[in-house]
Amino acid sequence: MIDSAVLQHNLDQIHQRIAHACAAAGRDRREVTLVAVSKGQPAAAIRALYQLGHRDFGESYVQEWQAKATELSDLSELRWHFLGHLQRNKVKQVIGKVALLHSLDDMQGLDEMARTAWQARLSQPVLLQVNLAHEQSKRGCGPQDAPLFLDVLQRSPGLLLRGLMVLPPYDWDAEQVRPWFRQLRQLSEQLQVDYAGVGQLPPAGQWWLSMGMSGDFEVAIAEGSTHIRVGTSLFGPRAT
Repeated sequence: MIDSAVLQHNLDQIHQRIAHACAAAGRDRREVTLVAVSKGQPAAAIRALYQLGHRDFGESYVQEWQAKATELSDLSELRWHFLGHLQRNKVKQVIGKVALLHSLDDMQGLDEMARTAWQARLSQPVLLQVNLAHEQSKRGCGPQDAPLFLDVLQRSPGLLLRGLMVLPPYDWDAEQVRPWFRQLRQLSEQLQVDYAGVGQLPPAGQWWLSMGMSGDFEVAIAEGSTHIRVGTSLFGPRAT
């Protein structure tokens, strides 16, 4: 049973936290998109949150997302974000069907995504996932390899690079995570300078940073995040 009153309360609380974080950072609240991480949650919970006015939802597993997308196909304003690693054999199932793919994380995946988008005459917005801490348990390119990915993306008309994403090392203390958010922002700023003459990167207002989750998104916003990914604080514990 989905309790809409609880969802409304949680949503209001998160919006208040976002507003306070933006005010403290001197940022416009409209610069930050709340992506409701709905993986492991039933489609009914997504529908309930949609009926409360929310539109951006994030999934990480293709099969789970497809089932929900089918069940919720009547929600015409729903915007799907794909957050997890996209296996090459599942690229065709996702490209062109999500508003934003947050996890372009390896060169083979990039090639397959570009080929699929080009063949279908699509333009898929993507974020480059960067593994700043070089954690073996997480995917993403190293910061030193980001220019190589950008060079390839410049030659991939089917993919529209919209910014960067990071999954930093976890820490209970949000301040301990701040340096990773700051590093992504600094890398982003450097790439924008380096590629300014190329003319194919989006302008600053359309260049995004996906970073920050339930326990640390205020710090992420202070460091420039434009997309925060919140699940448990919004929906409560996962159903599966």
